[in-house]
Amino acid sequence: MGLRLAFSTVACPDWTMRQVAERAAEYGYEGVELRTLGAGSTSLSCDPALSDPAKTAKCFEQAGVEPVCLSTSASLHYRDTTAAYQAKEQLTRDLELAAAIGCRLVRVFGNEAEIGRDRNAALERITANVRPMAERAGALGLELLFENGGSFNSGREWWQLLNLVNHPMVGMCWNVANAAASGEQPIVSVPVLNSRIKLAKVKDTKLGEGSGFVPLGEGNVDIEMFVKRLMGIGYNGYITVEWDRLWFSSLAPAEEYLPDALHRLKSWMDAIDQWAEKGRQSTAKAAKRGAPKPPVTFVAPGQ
Repeated sequence: MGLRLAFSTVACPDWTMRQVAERAAEYGYEGVELRTLGAGSTSLSCDPALSDPAKTAKCFEQAGVEPVCLSTSASLHYRDTTAAYQAKEQLTRDLELAAAIGCRLVRVFGNEAEIGRDRNAALERITANVRPMAERAGALGLELLFENGGSFNSGREWWQLLNLVNHPMVGMCWNVANAAASGEQPIVSVPVLNSRIKLAKVKDTKLGEGSGFVPLGEGNVDIEMFVKRLMGIGYNGYITVEWDRLWFSSLAPAEEYLPDALHRLKSWMDAIDQWAEKGRQSTAKAAKRGAPKPPVTFVAPGQ
């Protein structure tokens, strides 16, 4: 099946749901990640919590675009029992909304470890909070994904947490920019998490320069390497383009950014495919000549 491309609706807070679906199809995206801020929000015109889920599903069906993921604001790090209960109550509603729309994935955060407290204790608390939610997700046919961010950005910590959770319906939404901001590169994150990555997310920025978000490939988040590593492990899910115009209205409009981002990603994917095909052809020729067959690996050039 290969990699598929989607975009997050944080890029287009002023679009209607129909515009989201139709423009995704027009630009060539196969899917959309739907951001929700909840039923009381007025910041996101295409917030699925503000629409009839059946109408939302129909918009995407008619456009031939998949509603890939419902991205929530839910965080599961709370020590306070009341806050933890409220978070899980909201997440239950979000899971039901996702199922009604036809999203297969629901994104949550682990989020914060309190200053001065043991990080492992925070991971254990997040694990305890997510388990009943994982059961509910599984009953609805959904996968619950943690996105790296807040206090937890390393692949190793998330590998540890997913081991603690040990549930088939819990995986990772890996945000390469968040990982890069904490100093971790794709050559570390992707092999560590491997098949636990169920959704990949890309955006670019000039780390350390404070210049904000830039077009893909123009910052120093190594997105091309991220794509290579994902292809190297046989990842065949979605890569979501994130452009935070919901939070930063001065960013270029989605009409300008999203087609360009898709073009850049496809160019990288095509180049990697061509390189891999040359490698396969070279191996086949060597085998015909009777040369020893080298082990089959997929490591991008220059690594």
